[in-house]
Amino acid sequence: MKIFKFLIPVLLLGGCKDYLVESPKEIASVNFYKTVTELESAVFATYEALQGNQTVFGRHYHTIQMSQVDYGYGRGSYAPVTNFTGLDATNVNRVSDMWAAFYLSIRNANLVIANADRALANGSDPAKVTALIAEARFMRAFNYFYLVQNWGGVPLRDVSNMETKSLARSSVADVYAFIVKDLEFAEANLPLDQPQIGRATKWAAKTMFVDVLVNQQKWPDARLKALEVINGNKFGLLEISVSNDYYKIFGPDVINTKEEIFYLKFSGVKPSNFTFMLHHPSSPYYGGDGAYGLYTDSVKNTLIRDWDYKDLRKSYNLYNMDIGVGSKTTMLYKKFIEPNKLLGLSTDYPLYRYADLLLFYAEADCQVNDGPSADAMEKLNMIHRRAYGKPTSIVSTIDFKLSDYSTKTAFLDLLYKERMYELFCEGKRFLELKRTGKLKQAILDVQAKTVLDKHLLWPIPSSEYFYNDLIDEVKDQNPGY
Repeated sequence: MKIFKFLIPVLLLGGCKDYLVESPKEIASVNFYKTVTELESAVFATYEALQGNQTVFGRHYHTIQMSQVDYGYGRGSYAPVTNFTGLDATNVNRVSDMWAAFYLSIRNANLVIANADRALANGSDPAKVTALIAEARFMRAFNYFYLVQNWGGVPLRDVSNMETKSLARSSVADVYAFIVKDLEFAEANLPLDQPQIGRATKWAAKTMFVDVLVNQQKWPDARLKALEVINGNKFGLLEISVSNDYYKIFGPDVINTKEEIFYLKFSGVKPSNFTFMLHHPSSPYYGGDGAYGLYTDSVKNTLIRDWDYKDLRKSYNLYNMDIGVGSKTTMLYKKFIEPNKLLGLSTDYPLYRYADLLLFYAEADCQVNDGPSADAMEKLNMIHRRAYGKPTSIVSTIDFKLSDYSTKTAFLDLLYKERMYELFCEGKRFLELKRTGKLKQAILDVQAKTVLDKHLLWPIPSSEYFYNDLIDEVKDQNPGY
């Protein structure tokens, strides 16, 4: 059974949970953080804030992101997201809850960083304490990275001001500078391996750093950082022969693979709910249950229609679901399944895996060289070969030829298409289209809809400007809200 021991101390905190959620109480400042075990439990609370309910990666983040892509559609209360005119009231409330969860995780990280000296004063191993500070700073950077991508500039709350009631929005540049500083510390001080699966490692910090550098278009640095992970020989692509072999990577019973760099872990003890959103109650993929909150169409959506069925990822990712009149071409997603919920299994959320890294490297390498190199094409072909059931490291008849994609534009268009197929249903497509400047044209081409500028950022929650006197609900709000 997939139960992760590092989550258990969080569940056992009991009364300590209140001070991690609310303001610090006497137990936080006097009676806690005195040992490595207590400090470690507080680090686990940075993860728990993002796992413990349906607010973020347990349901709504994935579902909203999947509702605003070119290859699919939101349904029910998520359908308004697919209009690309900005979020309606229901989804504004959902992203407001995400904002609160991200800041809760940040607060939990700040508490670890602020109180780590107590463990040192009590005789704890300095190396272990430093590693836990690094893990807290990784998680703080992680949260700010999601905030800045989805909201733009946000208030920067760190140890020095975490008790300050009112803070102005920082610029996007300042938020990224803060993220980089945290990641530099995390990369330098996190261990190569953790005693529990699912905790951040040095490799996770390096890989997230690549993502941050890609978003900043710092291509030489991104390329070199990606190479550090590739050349570390810690990770690799799993080999695939038939489409269902992909469940060796994503199946609900998978604990860890050589492809996994950083996943948010779920289990029967702490289950995810995003798989529930993918399936219809009459399908066999969620134990006779499901919300049918997302779907696509095998004919109306040209990206799905034109996807080669010889590509094993298509039959793995999609299934037809005839649920009534006019729905014979409706397709649902099956990358994530939980066919027998009684087994106490739950699908993990893949934040970074080796395929992500190879794709980042190929993009950065192309940008640095102003065109594709043989190495960049090889990294792309490794993923492509697997999709057709071929050995990843052996030249194949289905390989893309460098001569056919010799220009920068041609190669990047190919890469973005392959990234769509490889990372299909992982909640990453919208942010990629946005950062590459391709979102508006992609939605217009496939869905014949105009993406309004207000749809590019989520609104600052009303709870923030009601509480924070330096966030004005008019002049500090994101455009259109």
